Amino acid sequence: MLEQSPVSGKCSGITYTGYLINMRHLLLIISAALFLLSCSGSNEMAKETRTPYDPVKLRIKDIDICSLPAELTVLSDPRSGLWSVEFYDLDRKETLFEYNKNKNLLPASNLKIVTTAAALKVLGTDYRFETEFLTDGYIDRDLKTLFGNLYVRGSGDPTFNPGDFKQIADSLKISKGIDFIEGEIKILTPFKQEEAYGKSWDIDDIPYYFSAVISPITLSENLSKIVINKGNIEISPYYPFTFGLDTVPEMSDPSFYRLPGTDSVVVKSDFKKKITGFITVRDPDIMFKNSLIKHFAKSNITFNNQSIVSSDTTRYPFYTHYSDSLYKLIDKCNGESNNLYAEQVFREVAEVFAKDTALTDSLENIPATYNNLVRINSDLYSRIFGINNFTISDGSGLSRQNLFSANKFVKVLSAMYEDPDFVTYLSSLPQPGNEGTLKNRFKDKDLQNRVFAKTGALTSINCISGYILTKNNHRLAFSIMNNFYNFGRSKTNEYLEDILVYFSNNF
Repeated sequence: MLEQSPVSGKCSGITYTGYLINMRHLLLIISAALFLLSCSGSNEMAKETRTPYDPVKLRIKDIDICSLPAELTVLSDPRSGLWSVEFYDLDRKETLFEYNKNKNLLPASNLKIVTTAAALKVLGTDYRFETEFLTDGYIDRDLKTLFGNLYVRGSGDPTFNPGDFKQIADSLKISKGIDFIEGEIKILTPFKQEEAYGKSWDIDDIPYYFSAVISPITLSENLSKIVINKGNIEISPYYPFTFGLDTVPEMSDPSFYRLPGTDSVVVKSDFKKKITGFITVRDPDIMFKNSLIKHFAKSNITFNNQSIVSSDTTRYPFYTHYSDSLYKLIDKCNGESNNLYAEQVFREVAEVFAKDTALTDSLENIPATYNNLVRINSDLYSRIFGINNFTISDGSGLSRQNLFSANKFVKVLSAMYEDPDFVTYLSSLPQPGNEGTLKNRFKDKDLQNRVFAKTGALTSINCISGYILTKNNHRLAFSIMNNFYNFGRSKTNEYLEDILVYFSNNF
């Protein structure tokens, strides 16, 4: 059996596998290390320069919220909607500020904080998704032919891309001497339409890139790139879409829309210049098979696509493809807020946890349906983070049925602060001004190199949770959740920034 050869080592507490850490990731690791080194109780100098404070004065329970500092009075504005907020000193283990901290609200992509934290605890930083290639036939060395079917078993690797086919084909050709395959491509872990999306995802979101279908076999994040130029349509990776081109005068910003449940795509534009868009595919197995045949052909391996019924039902593995290590995946999951990565990790955590943990009778040996995976992860979160009274319906936060509170986020963040893989976790969170979802937010100089946080946004939902290193070297875990506001999104962003600046400067 051929396998990629992982080369593992450790650097600054983070495992690297087979490639150098890129510059962005290195800078994030350095920032994370500085966060840890800035211990607010580790030396006498730090003790002498602290600004004293009384956390009791800032706890909000039954007091008049309008008596608080100006940065926090937005919480009392009825136009600002519902809030759940908590700031917690990680070293003193004291709550500095709380407002409706146990109120469950829609978290949006803040939920990825929990998904990735659980992944590190259950799977570990070195974990890799596997895509296994097997056959039920035999190789005739003289004819350079594999007489048998090619089987593929996937585990949900979100990183698999067309370039990986060449690596697989070249390895087969060089080590096995194969030029022809007399058989069919068969998927052992087929795509299931009923498991394609998270629970209660909005049907209007389905055609768009951030709602790509979830599947055991993925390719190019289950998206096709569409390029239309002078009537010519290029699809990469290829998928058999049917197109309807709707010319709209003076529409320079094109619209790509796949009709839900179909392969029909409507494109609206004035078509005066080349346009590009990304479309989710309905059935990723179709795209995977087409792309595999195409890229094997480029390596001079031809499928004759004959239906072969083997007398021996045994399937022999002959190549295993590995994804990037988990820390790289959660870096993209949190840093870019990639929904597909979050969903694949969410499902893998549940399946591994169910197999490797002594569960209660109600969770043992249950089918791996999406609803059951949700149940398993709910049980897992309660066990490892000590949280209860919450609802999760997916791993990405795209579902409108997720319910979480600021206090639960703070408990997850506090648990990860004590975890051996904290630096890996911390460095996956975006920072203001750096690549990621905070690149163009929180530009106040008092927040630079001090905030590591994950955003979460849906219509009328704006949340942020993470860590902040204050000017007095206090390390805080925080969560600010705001639902159903009547301001514009940019205004709520300003309020969130003002709150963070206040805690950065005053603690």
